[in-house]
Amino acid sequence: MSNFICTICKLRGTHQIFDTDHKRWIPRDVTELRQWSTAYRDAQTLDERKAIFNEYGVRWSSLWLLDYWDPTKMLVIDAMHCILEGIVHYHCRHVLRLDASASKLSADGLKYAYEWDWTPYDPETAPANLQLKEKNIPSVTKIQSALCLALEGEKSLTLNKMWTRLDNQGTKDALQFVVHSLGLSTQLDSIPESISTLYVERARQKSKRNPDQVKFPHRQLATKKNQLIALLLTWRLQQPPSSEAYILPTGTPETLTHIQKVIRETVRPSWLNSVAQNYGDAKAGSIKADEWRTLSTVYLPIALVTLWGDVDGCAPPADDSESGLLLKALDHTMALFQAT
Repeated sequence: MSNFICTICKLRGTHQIFDTDHKRWIPRDVTELRQWSTAYRDAQTLDERKAIFNEYGVRWSSLWLLDYWDPTKMLVIDAMHCILEGIVHYHCRHVLRLDASASKLSADGLKYAYEWDWTPYDPETAPANLQLKEKNIPSVTKIQSALCLALEGEKSLTLNKMWTRLDNQGTKDALQFVVHSLGLSTQLDSIPESISTLYVERARQKSKRNPDQVKFPHRQLATKKNQLIALLLTWRLQQPPSSEAYILPTGTPETLTHIQKVIRETVRPSWLNSVAQNYGDAKAGSIKADEWRTLSTVYLPIALVTLWGDVDGCAPPADDSESGLLLKALDHTMALFQAT
């Protein structure tokens, strides 16, 4: 499976999908794309074609018969899937968190610190060396959920308890898949002292022979379960420790109630398609592209501007107060909605 995330630049791996530093958006070489597309066409075996696609992310197309064809400049963005069902959907549900069905606490009452666009396990796309037994597939979701739990504040886990949770809920092959899906190196480099110390303490507790000789395997490949957990917890420490550390109160029940009221009470022309009045609730079902267009051009601008863009008839202060930050969120949201 090719891990290119863009048809235009050289970014690879899901860990770079949120990279907004355009200096790293290096355009792909159209001459190289043509070369390997032709090689794909002329390949004699399916394995050769798979190898070319996995490495270069290209297949043969008749468009390459055109001397001027350049996919890095001539591919058109699909507005329905990319913008409406893609970026707008993601922004509303995962950035603004306008979704009542999203769980705020785990089943055992622990807070989540952040949301992550996890890669689900799919036997059709998972590499051959990461194929899971059917009974181990649910472990992937449990690991991913555990990594989102808070490490600070009320209803949080200590690092040691998160380690225990990953150890209890995750199988070795499921842990390997999550490491792979995050694009992490399996080399045990740059492991924080807090992780390596915890690794040694836990290993010594389990060791029946010579516990004092247990050391952290720096610069080795992670091949054991506890080493994979060390990699994942190192990644976890790079994420927000708690929701209070970074989440604006955008997805509150009051906000969602106000949006539903706007949908319900706004007088609209007959030619404008309707939207579920219980938008954001689990019972509302999936939102289609045309509904996202109506939401992003009519209902959400009305609702969010009246909530975050008005303080007693005046604009909120342009500072780092809560109302000022909500105004910035509103500005970013409106900039996106202009593309619809």
